[in-house]
Amino acid sequence: RKNSRPTFTGEQIFALERTFESVKYLTASERTSLAGQLNMSESQIKVWFQNRRTKWRKRHAADMATAK
Repeated sequence: RKNSRPTFTGEQIFALERTFESVKYLTASERTSLAGQLNMSESQIKVWFQNRRTKWRKRHAADMATAK
């Protein structure tokens, strides 16, 4: 059976987005620290950052295409 998808609080998302603005790739220790602060698992943090980078790349590519 598949696990249900977690819903993150606004506070967690805000902190994740704020971190993402300054650092696109977390080190293992940064991930551990952030997971502890936000009461999330390290794998949730890792997957959130993977998904957010994908979203960022798509937006960035679209912006570059429009700029041409």
